[in-house]
Amino acid sequence: MKEKFTDEDGWDCVPELMEAVEIIKEMDDAIYEIKHCRRDHSLDDLVIGMIETMREAIEELETIDLDNEWITKEEE
Repeated sequence: MKEKFTDEDGWDCVPELMEAVEIIKEMDDAIYEIKHCRRDHSLDDLVIGMIETMREAIEELETIDLDNEWITKEEE
């Protein structure tokens, strides 16, 4: 495991992770529609859209180097 130092307390040090979350958030409307018993879109549109979005998020997540251990630098 490689130690990487950052000034960030959060996960801003891994932009690919942040991007994956932004991609996943694109499903918010579909999730709302499903959870709140609405039928604004066809089943095909919902399922295919969600699958494509999840694939895109997975592709982004797979680019992350999992051998990094992120360590926040202590302020002096």
